[in-house]
Amino acid sequence: YDDWMGSHHQLAHRRIDPERDAEAFSGVKTTDEAGRSFDLLADGGDFGISEAGAGLPSGVDAVIGETPIQQFLVPFEGGRFQIQEMTWDPHKKEWFNVFGNEVRDTGDWGHWSQQGMNWNSNCAWCHMTDYKKNYNLETNEYASTWEIEAISCIQCHSDMEHHVAAARAGDYTQRIGEPNIELAMDNCASCHARREELTDSGFHAGEKFDEHFRLVLPDLPNAYFVDGKADEENYVFASLKLSRMGHKGVSCLDCHNPHSHETILPVEDNSLCLRCHSTGLNEATIIDPITHSNHKADSAGNQCVTCHMPQRDYMQRDPRHDHGFTIPDPQLTIDYNVPNACAACHEDQSTEWARDAIDKWYPESERRDELRDRAGVLHAYYNGDGNASTDVHRLLQSEENTYWRSTYLRILGAMAPGTPESLDAALAGIRSESPVERESAMRILGNRSDRLADVQKGLNDPSLLVRNQSADTLSSMFNPNQKAFKEWKTYAEVNSDRPAGALRRAELAIQQGDLYLARQLAEQAASFDKNNAHLLYDIAIMFARIGDVNGALYKIAKAKELDDSIALLYFGEGLLHAENGDTMKTIEAMEQAVEKDETQDRWWYNLGVAYMQGLQDAGVLACAKHFPGHGDTDADSHKTLPIINHSKDRLDSVDLLPFKQLMQSGLGSVMVAHLY
Repeated sequence: YDDWMGSHHQLAHRRIDPERDAEAFSGVKTTDEAGRSFDLLADGGDFGISEAGAGLPSGVDAVIGETPIQQFLVPFEGGRFQIQEMTWDPHKKEWFNVFGNEVRDTGDWGHWSQQGMNWNSNCAWCHMTDYKKNYNLETNEYASTWEIEAISCIQCHSDMEHHVAAARAGDYTQRIGEPNIELAMDNCASCHARREELTDSGFHAGEKFDEHFRLVLPDLPNAYFVDGKADEENYVFASLKLSRMGHKGVSCLDCHNPHSHETILPVEDNSLCLRCHSTGLNEATIIDPITHSNHKADSAGNQCVTCHMPQRDYMQRDPRHDHGFTIPDPQLTIDYNVPNACAACHEDQSTEWARDAIDKWYPESERRDELRDRAGVLHAYYNGDGNASTDVHRLLQSEENTYWRSTYLRILGAMAPGTPESLDAALAGIRSESPVERESAMRILGNRSDRLADVQKGLNDPSLLVRNQSADTLSSMFNPNQKAFKEWKTYAEVNSDRPAGALRRAELAIQQGDLYLARQLAEQAASFDKNNAHLLYDIAIMFARIGDVNGALYKIAKAKELDDSIALLYFGEGLLHAENGDTMKTIEAMEQAVEKDETQDRWWYNLGVAYMQGLQDAGVLACAKHFPGHGDTDADSHKTLPIINHSKDRLDSVDLLPFKQLMQSGLGSVMVAHLY
């Protein structure tokens, strides 16, 4: 209890305090990094933050965090709490914008008033005890509840009723035996991981992480750098699991006091790291810091954490150590712009200077060669290189770490599920003891039409994580009486306050014939991310599926207003016009699509089909022009002649542009023969 008092857990969330918070609101105005002005409101014990002219709620209700930054909750309608972008630095005694000088539009997902900064959905679980989101997808409102503000004992310790009863009865005895470290790690991970929630606030202390969450891994571009260091905010758990230390079984409790968060030994003199690296504990390599680091004993470069756990600032002023325990390699900075720890101290030197020093100290490093190999493969994948799958498969064959294996399986499922190598990898993966690896393998099988039986078997997997992935793949076969589909429905509804989740639940509504709910959820998805043109395209396709083609065209038009450079919007528009039977508008839209992205062979094919449709009557009428007496005096035909001429102009250009592309792709030979 004494360790917990004053910890980040104990101070994770609190009510606004008239005395404690008076200093932050003692001014009248503050200006952020982009030059925008905010009024600081103070009326007795009530405080507020108001951006001039924004017209948004301003009263603050509670505080998240204590150090190094404090963020403030603003109540909105519908039970929502939003995290204000203006943030208090209690050390420098100044306000700053958590987005820096970035100016976000009020329609953006990430604007502080929008769903990306909604406390109920994004923050509360990790800042409250026994939190229940209680989102109502039909009213788009929250009725969130919790037992205690901040993280208390019962969030991390199970069977607390028995513990308290025994203590009150005077017969409390200390636990006999060692704690289950794996379950303790899962408890830490429930907050200290970037993950997707699968159950309805269902996780409780003592349960398995994978029964409630899906972990984000480096198959997601931009989440990690190509060397394995965290790029975006990933909350350390996956980084640890991806590391060599995590693979060998090093846990949070090997380094941290779970109640105070502090390390169990100092890091400044390397005592913590040498606990293993001077004894061989956990199969650690024996290391002499001075010899290994090539830095003086009292220098920052001789500290293990400086080189292997470099800090990165999140939310502008919250520095966090990376838990991937990677090695500094300036060559990766040169090749892929990956940050390297050397630059943190040697700002006056070039990256090439640092690279040469590392190469001199470690002329032969098998581990460095392996990391460079993996970095090159990930870089190719992140940049859309279709040939990267061969190298991903190669890395998978020699990988022992379950979480890297799972990463590679997810990548293969996304880019090359149809290859024989991917199938072999998937069939091996679904036999893994790890539910994470089985779920990743299921993504390959789910993208193959010939492995339906394997996906169906996944519906009965022991792990909810795997069952969820299988049910998601087979959602069009939804069975309300089957356990896996019941779980999947809960998952869809839990996440329906996010765009993808709302559309997932809308798909089920369509299957069940509830088109009203489907439309409502689609509109709510659009409201969560108002400036997302790609999202509007997805919604347009959904509208078309329920028969509302004109509504779909309206969504496409709105998407083009947001971003008229997206070629897919024009292709989709062309398909919708075709659905309406308007051939000329189909041709016009598809021509714009291929003009913006000429690499899409299928689009050229569809454009060719549209030309064929538009020219069905043109052939007869063109003959009438060349052979008098064959319809040239038909009044109705003459009325359509301008359109025919327009189509003929298009026909003249066919062999120069679309059909050249079609022939190169092997799709157009039959069509050309028919047209001519």
